[in-house]
Amino acid sequence: MSHFRDFEKQAVRMLATPRLGNALVETVLEDSEFVAFEHTGVGYFLTVRHPLLPMERAVFDEPTVVGRIEEYEGGYLVFVENHELMLECYSTGAVEVPADFRERRVNLATGNRALGQDH
Repeated sequence: MSHFRDFEKQAVRMLATPRLGNALVETVLEDSEFVAFEHTGVGYFLTVRHPLLPMERAVFDEPTVVGRIEEYEGGYLVFVENHELMLECYSTGAVEVPADFRERRVNLATGNRALGQDH
């Protein structure tokens, strides 16, 4: 059972697959142990654990990945350490990411589109 929403899975794939590989990322997305979820008021953290994840700390912040819905906009980062993966969503717009952001239809963009540029 996955602890990630479909758009979160896509964000993790975009950020982590280049360094962790497709097989490991898909395994983690579908078969990991839930550790924690925290809404911070300006975003949220979702943490899962899987024994195949590395012990060494790594931060995946490229490409730029942004989720949008209505006036809300959240950027995504992935952190890996101690066999855990944490997906961070942080507010990038003028309005803070609401507590029910994950329950809505979030559209992801990457690269220049994520930065509000068309080219």
